[in-house]
Amino acid sequence: MIPAKIEDVFLQLTTSFSGVIKNIVAGKFANTTFQLQDSIYINCPFLEGTLEALTISEPFTLEGMVIISDAKEYNVDIELFKYTDEISVLIHNRTNVYKIVDQLNQNRNDIFFIKRELAEKNEELKKLREIADKANEEKSRFLAMMSHEIRNPLNVILGYSEMISEEEINENVRKYSKLLSISGNNLKVIVNDILDLSRIEAGKLELVNTPINIKEIAENCVENYSYQNKNEAVELFFNAENNIPDLVLGDHVRINQILSNLLSNAIKFTQKGKISVDVKKVSEDENAVKIAFLVSDSGRGMTNLQASKIFDEYQQNKKSDNRVFGGAGLGLSIVKHLLNAMNGKITVESKLNIGTVFITEIPFSKVKTSEIKELKVEEKSTNKTLEGKRILVADDDALNQTIVAHILKKEKVVLTQVKDGLEALNVLKKSIFDLVLLDIHMPNITGEQLVQQKNDFHKSNKEIPFLSLTANTTIEDIERYKKIGFVDVISKPYTAVEFVEKVLLNV
Repeated sequence: MIPAKIEDVFLQLTTSFSGVIKNIVAGKFANTTFQLQDSIYINCPFLEGTLEALTISEPFTLEGMVIISDAKEYNVDIELFKYTDEISVLIHNRTNVYKIVDQLNQNRNDIFFIKRELAEKNEELKKLREIADKANEEKSRFLAMMSHEIRNPLNVILGYSEMISEEEINENVRKYSKLLSISGNNLKVIVNDILDLSRIEAGKLELVNTPINIKEIAENCVENYSYQNKNEAVELFFNAENNIPDLVLGDHVRINQILSNLLSNAIKFTQKGKISVDVKKVSEDENAVKIAFLVSDSGRGMTNLQASKIFDEYQQNKKSDNRVFGGAGLGLSIVKHLLNAMNGKITVESKLNIGTVFITEIPFSKVKTSEIKELKVEEKSTNKTLEGKRILVADDDALNQTIVAHILKKEKVVLTQVKDGLEALNVLKKSIFDLVLLDIHMPNITGEQLVQQKNDFHKSNKEIPFLSLTANTTIEDIERYKKIGFVDVISKPYTAVEFVEKVLLNV
């Protein structure tokens, strides 16, 4: 027995050699169209000439033919078999199959064109990405160059401001010197923020993971800002819970940068009252601990709309903020980027004219016992001094030379100064030194070229430390300087304290 559904899609019949229908064998498809004693050519004109040409006992198939039944067109396949006295005709209704095949073919064609379009778009995107990467590289080079060009005169501005403040001067001059120093430091912050943001956007932000003391970093940061805060109407407080681990793995510089940005922001917008930094443990397990830093102030506060935009780049809540408080509105944006890189988060709670609380949460890995044993804590020797040390300084900028001379002569060093790399090379061949400070960009022989010519130095100078004096402060630059022979880098602009500490560390 043939299933009904199958019977609906085929019709089997027999004809004479001349095409007259002799018998309807099976099937229901188009059975009203084909009648006994009718010529099969009426509905299948394409069979004329075919039936007569058939070879006995050899099957023959026609695919994709069209017949009309009850005023409808059908796609059919026809199988023919010639016996000695009759011809068997099997008609398959393949209309739906052919529709599906047509659709599949159309889909295949569509896919082909989509693939070709995707390939073209990918090639276009590749070119656009190359253009964007090149533009990013150009921007980074431009920012690095501008940073260098700004940092050099900025070093002179801050250096001479510090020198003036040490002189016996009247109060007006002291006030002007202080304002000059504040403006210079504001400019320094802007330059650092722009470079940091550029590094983050270029995907070049690198975090170190070393054992650090969270409470110590936070407390030192608060103490530093307590010293800088000249507004007696504002008090700074610090509090840390006792259950904070002594050591965790993290990036000392970036943690300090986050807290410094938040504290600086709080001090800017708090005219009276208090600012506090609280360190709390949020959660802890066997391998990690999550620490929260809360920076609270009783400043002017923000509306909900202002708070929602505060982490956007170049954001200032009031147009006058930039003129009054300085900065480029990048600090909080950089804080958010840094926290994202640390898998941390920051939220803000604020009420207008009441105050603001910034809450940062950062997960830290715990320090293993083996890592604690391997940790070498470098303690600064209080007895270490530069007095009597023979130091050579090579710098083609006379103003920078004056600042360096002022700092080092106060330390009672035996100072030799030259104005370019060639003079420094000649001196290094003859005289013996304890330490050499080289500006990177000098005429005749650059600092980079000179440090690589140690074979030409006096034998006693081949092993002494060389420090780079430079305004090129990117991580890539510093790594390159250390690779070619510098033991450390003194970045411009620097304060007298920073300069002496770096020299003492390496002498």
